[in-house]
Amino acid sequence: MKLDVFIQGELIDLCIPTEDFAAGSEWYNWFNNPKTTRFLEQGIFPNTSKDQVQFFQNQKGGKSRLILIISDKEDYIGTISLSFINHEKKTASIAMLIGEESKKAHFKNLFALESMARIVEHGITKLGLIRIDAGQHHKLFNWQQRLELLGFRAEAIKRNGFIKGIEKADSVGIALVVEDYLAIKERRGNFWDSAINMNERIKQLPKEAFIEKLRHVHNVEGNAYYNKIFSL
Repeated sequence: MKLDVFIQGELIDLCIPTEDFAAGSEWYNWFNNPKTTRFLEQGIFPNTSKDQVQFFQNQKGGKSRLILIISDKEDYIGTISLSFINHEKKTASIAMLIGEESKKAHFKNLFALESMARIVEHGITKLGLIRIDAGQHHKLFNWQQRLELLGFRAEAIKRNGFIKGIEKADSVGIALVVEDYLAIKERRGNFWDSAINMNERIKQLPKEAFIEKLRHVHNVEGNAYYNKIFSL
C-alpha cells in the first residue's frame, strides 16, 4: 500500500499513516523486535495489528500528537512523532523508531538523522514550537552526538530514568530550542543542506561527546559533592 507524502526529504520522505496501513503493514511488528526496542519502553507486551489500529484510531484527529511513517523512497522503514504538543507553551517531545533495515546502501546512515531534521523543521516552522525535547538511554550517546548537528543539547542526567524489567539505567534529557535552530539555519542556509555535508559533519564530530563529559561531572564530581552534603 502506498502512503501520501507529508514532508518530502532528500533521502527520506515522511508519510501520512492510514488505518489500512496500521492493519496491514509491519508497523505493529516493529515494536515486537527485541533488538529494535532494546532502549525503548515498548516490547514488554506483544503488539498486534489490532492494537496498532486501536492506537491509530485513538490518535486520529487529535492535535497533541503528529505521527508520520518514514520512507526511504521505496520502503517504509520506521515511524517518527511529535507528542505532547502543547500549543500554548509551544513545546513537544520527539520520538523515532527505525523498524526495518533499508535495502538501500547509499547514505543509509543518514536516514534517521534526516527524519529528525525534517520533523523538527516542521514543528518549528509550521507548528510554531520553541522547544522540542526527548529522553534517551545513556548508551545511545553516539546517536545523541549526531543529534547535536541538529541543535539538540544534553541538558540532564536522569538517574534510573530507564527501567525495563530487571534493567535500570540512567537516561539523558536532550532538547532543541528555536534559537539554536535559527542559528544553525543561518550558518548553513538550510537546516538540512545536503546529505554530503551532513556526512562530512559527522566525520568531524569530537571523539568525546559532551554528554560523556556531563556524565563524568554528574557521576564523579556530583557524587563527591553529595556524599559531603549527606554526611552533614
